[in-house]
Amino acid sequence: MKMNRFKNPLCCLLMTGIISSSFLPAAFSEEIVIRKGTDIHLVFDSKLDSTKSKPGDTVKFHVEKDVEVDGKTLISEGTKVTGTVEKINKRSRYGKNASVSMHLRSVKSVSGKLIMLEPKTKGQVISGETGDAAVATVGGAVLLGPLGLAGGYFVVGKNVHAKVGDKTTVQVSKDTGVNVK
Repeated sequence: MKMNRFKNPLCCLLMTGIISSSFLPAAFSEEIVIRKGTDIHLVFDSKLDSTKSKPGDTVKFHVEKDVEVDGKTLISEGTKVTGTVEKINKRSRYGKNASVSMHLRSVKSVSGKLIMLEPKTKGQVISGETGDAAVATVGGAVLLGPLGLAGGYFVVGKNVHAKVGDKTTVQVSKDTGVNVK
């Protein structure tokens, strides 16, 4: 009598388990979309200084805290992010602050999918010194006429100085689906 090896119930159960387990990850994962504009809080792991940095310099960061959507972690705390300095505008008179333009590389999600990032902008930010320059210029023009405009000339903007541990916020640049378990 010829015996089929799958007639043994234990062997059949074992084979069924092996075959079905290869389909488990797809069956139990879902895709969650992280939306454009979602904030990602980063911590500087290297310094950035507008007086010393130059285009091409690398700036390192890590994600400050888990990024969650619908209670699921899509980006883990501590995930590394790298940026490259593209352009530096030095500080100048009339309280104009220095600025640094940077290209941010993508951040890796929990599934390994790359999520594109961009700087977060909320319109024009005016620091105390820029505001002082505006007040000095406008106030000088009102009180002293055109010669008063020179008052703002003597107020110089601030440099960019970010040290290790400083924080910044960037955002997701486009809707991205991430598979999570």
